[in-house]
Amino acid sequence: MQTYLVGGAVRDKLLGFEPHERDWVVVGATPGHMQEQGFQQVGKDFPVFLHPDTGEEYALARTERKSGSGYKGFDVHFDPSVTLADDLIRRDLTINAIAEDEEGHLIDPFDGRRDIQQRVLRHVSEAFTEDPLRVLRIARFWARFHCLGFSIAEQTKELLQQMVTSGELRHLTPERVWKEWEKSLTTPEPHKFLELLNQLNATEDVLPQLKVSQQQLTLLAKMSRASDDTELRFASVFIGQPDDFNLSVFCQRLAIPNRYRHAAELAFQYQLLLSKAKLSSSEYFDLLQAIDYWRRPHRLTQFLTLRFTLFLAPEKGFIEAVKTAAAEAASVGASEIVAKGFSGKAIGAELARQRRQVFEQKLAAS
Repeated sequence: MQTYLVGGAVRDKLLGFEPHERDWVVVGATPGHMQEQGFQQVGKDFPVFLHPDTGEEYALARTERKSGSGYKGFDVHFDPSVTLADDLIRRDLTINAIAEDEEGHLIDPFDGRRDIQQRVLRHVSEAFTEDPLRVLRIARFWARFHCLGFSIAEQTKELLQQMVTSGELRHLTPERVWKEWEKSLTTPEPHKFLELLNQLNATEDVLPQLKVSQQQLTLLAKMSRASDDTELRFASVFIGQPDDFNLSVFCQRLAIPNRYRHAAELAFQYQLLLSKAKLSSSEYFDLLQAIDYWRRPHRLTQFLTLRFTLFLAPEKGFIEAVKTAAAEAASVGASEIVAKGFSGKAIGAELARQRRQVFEQKLAAS
C-alpha cells in the first residue's frame, strides 16, 4: 500500500502557490484495508475515503472505461493491481497528472513539469475526449492560468472542438455546468472561461440563449479587475442581453442560486440607469424604491459598484454620500406616521414622501 499526493496540490506547489486542498491516491489497497485504518468511505461511484485525522480525501487508484453518454458514462475499475501510472493516465491535463510520493519525489510520466515551465495546457491522452465536462474544466483552468502566460495546446484545442461537435456537452447536467462557471468566477480572468466557450461554439450547448459578445467579455474583464465579488462579476454578463432574454428561466434552468440571480436582475433590469451619464436625486430615490432598498440595502451597493466601475469614473465621495442619504431615509419609520393618524395605503404614501424628502435633502447637502 503506497500513498501519493496528486493533482492540483502538486501542480500548485510547482507553480509557487500554497495548495488550498490536498488529494491523495492510494495504490495497492482495498476498501477493507482503508476502513481497517479508520478511513471513512464516501462517494457512490468509486471508493473515496476521508482521513480520520485530517479529513482529506484519499481515493483508490482506478481505471475508467467509457460505457455511455456524458461525464457519468464510465465503468470504474479499482483493485490493488491498478498502478499509479494507470490512475494518472485517466487525468485531464499533464499539469494535473503529476504525483509526489511520501519522500517528496515527483512521478511525472507525461511531462507535466515541462508543460508547467512552458506554460501549456495539454491533454494527457486521447481518452481526454471521453468526458465532456473537460471542456468546461479546461476553460476554467485557462481563466485561472492565462494571466501566468498559459496557452492551450493546439492538439488539445482540436480535441475540445471534437467534443463540442459530437454533441456530448448536451449531456452535462445544469448543476455541473453552473459549478464550473461559478468556480471560474473566482479566477483572475473569468472572461476567458466564456471566451473559450465562444471560440468552440459551445456556449449555446451549455448556456442556452445567453449572448456572449465582446461587450459582455469586456464588461466582465473590467469588473474582475476592480472586484473579486463573484456576484457582481456574474451580473456584468447580463448587461446588454436582448430585451426578450428571460433571465428567470435561464437561472432556473441552471439552478443558479438566488443571490446570483438577484445581482443579475439588477444589472439586466436597470442597465439604462447604470450607463446614464447623470442621475438626479429623484431618480436615485425611485431606484431605492424599485430595488426595495429598505429590506435589501446591499442592492444599492451593488448598483453603485456596477455603475461606477463599468460606466463612470469612480467617485468615492459621491458614492458614500448616496449611501449615507439612503441610510438616513431608511431611518424614517412607519410608527410615527401611524401615530399622526395615517392609515391604510396612506401610510405607505406618506412614508415614501418623507423618505424622499430626507434622501434628497441629505444628498443635496453633501
